[in-house]
Amino acid sequence: MDLPFIREAIKGLFSKPSCDMYPIKPSAAFPGYRGRIAYDAAKCIGCGMCERVCAGGAITRTVEKTEEGDKITLTFDLGSCTFCNTCADFCARKAITLTDDYHMLGVEEGDLLVSGTFIKAPPKKPAAPAKPAAPAPAAEAAKPAAPAPAAEAAPAAEVKPRDDGKPVSDPSKCVYCTICARKCPAGALEVDRAAKTWKLNEEACIGCGTCADACPKKCIIM
Repeated sequence: MDLPFIREAIKGLFSKPSCDMYPIKPSAAFPGYRGRIAYDAAKCIGCGMCERVCAGGAITRTVEKTEEGDKITLTFDLGSCTFCNTCADFCARKAITLTDDYHMLGVEEGDLLVSGTFIKAPPKKPAAPAKPAAPAPAAEAAKPAAPAPAAEAAPAAEVKPRDDGKPVSDPSKCVYCTICARKCPAGALEVDRAAKTWKLNEEACIGCGTCADACPKKCIIM
C-alpha cells in the first residue's frame, strides 16, 4: 500500500476543488469569445449577403410567397458553423451577432439550429400620373395672355426615396468621392469623379444601405 497517495486522497476530502464547479456554477466566457449566433429577424432585409460569404455553408435561406409579401426564413446550423464572424461583419443591418454563449450541446436535431422569419413586403407601386388639365374654352383662349413675370431660377428638384428600397443620390450634395462604391458589398455602384456621374446597377444592388451609411455627405437616400 502506497501511503503518500492515501495521504493525498484524505487531504483532498477536506480541501476545496482547484477547478470550477461547472455546470453547477457556470463560468463566464473569455472576452471576445465567439459563441452561439443570435439572429434578429426584425432588422434583416433579406439581402442574402451572409449566405454568400459563409465559408462553412452553415446558412440557408428559404422564401415563401404570401399575400403580404415574401416570407423569408434564415437558418444557421451551428454544427457546420466555424464561428468566424464573417456573416456578422458583412451584415449591413447588424442583424447577426455572435454571443458569448458556449452551451451548445445538442440532444435533438434542432438544438444546434438558430432561425428567424420575417415578411419582406413588395415595393409600393408608383402613384398614377396626374390627368392633363382640360383645354380652356374658345372665349377664354381668345383673350390676350397676361405678361409673364420675370424669369426666376428654378429650385433644385427634391430627391425622394425610391419605392423599392434601393438607393438614390442627391446630385446637389454629392462630391463623387467614390466611398459609397468602394464600400458596396455587391459592387453595384459606379462613380466617376472626373465626369461627376453616379450610376446604380439595379440588378446587382441588394438594398443593404451600406452606401448610405458610408456617405460622408449623407446624399444617398434609401
